[in-house]
Amino acid sequence: MTKTASVADQTHRLNRHALALFVMVAFGVTVPPAIAAPDGGEVVGGSGTISHSGSNTTILQNSQNMAIDWQSYNISANERVQYLQPNSSAISLNRILSQNGSTIAGRIDANGQVILVNPNGIFFTPTSIINVGGIIASGLDMQPLDFMNGHYIFNEVLGTDGTVINSGIINASMGAGRGGNVVLIGQQVKNDGVIVANLGSVTLAAGKQAVLHFDQGGLLGVRVSKEILQDELGVDPAVLNSGEIQAAGGRVLLTASTSHDIFSQAVNSGNLESATSVVMHADGSFTLAACRCA
Repeated sequence: MTKTASVADQTHRLNRHALALFVMVAFGVTVPPAIAAPDGGEVVGGSGTISHSGSNTTILQNSQNMAIDWQSYNISANERVQYLQPNSSAISLNRILSQNGSTIAGRIDANGQVILVNPNGIFFTPTSIINVGGIIASGLDMQPLDFMNGHYIFNEVLGTDGTVINSGIINASMGAGRGGNVVLIGQQVKNDGVIVANLGSVTLAAGKQAVLHFDQGGLLGVRVSKEILQDELGVDPAVLNSGEIQAAGGRVLLTASTSHDIFSQAVNSGNLESATSVVMHADGSFTLAACRCA
């Protein structure tokens, strides 16, 4: 009986891993040769330290804003990355320089804000669990100098697909009754997992360029521009939500910048419970908004 259970467990894990790889390939995320802990981290803005102990990676952030360049950033199912930050508004930029996409199969814990940037794609697998004050996962690049100067500007990198996929669980909360923010941004964005940001905001945004605005209270808004053309998307929507998004007392934004002839296919909102509205912008971008007040 014990051997049978063991084989069943192994088969289940293999099936989940195979499914994860299939989703990554299908959505254009370059599969890394192996999943391992974040490697080659160097603090290039602000101050802090990086330490590794067994399956744990700890980032101790000393300054309010800190930028790290990583040679690779992957987390296995049994691994954990923890950010110890000065407060819930502190932000850590993690810029991944690898030629491969990042696979997050384990845990990320942070008491503040975390930005993950990998133009080759970011995939949160079904085993991933993210508990943070707030998170931005971007398939568009961001320069550390812009970040350190308070300019949250994201741009495409030519030759990359910039796909961001969440199949896991992402929970954002700043504590003390303040909601966190979750932003998934790239040239193509998909959520088939669970995202929770009660009293906060959830944004799924697709485009080749984006600007984010913050204040002391957190994220104020996201604007995407530089349109995605029809031949780049094919028949797939730029933003696809087939999972669960919870933002009780907050807001959900699904936004894309695409050519007008693919307006109808650009955003697939899934089964958001409340009515949605579409706002067209002068540059051709648009925002699909939904209030989740349950």
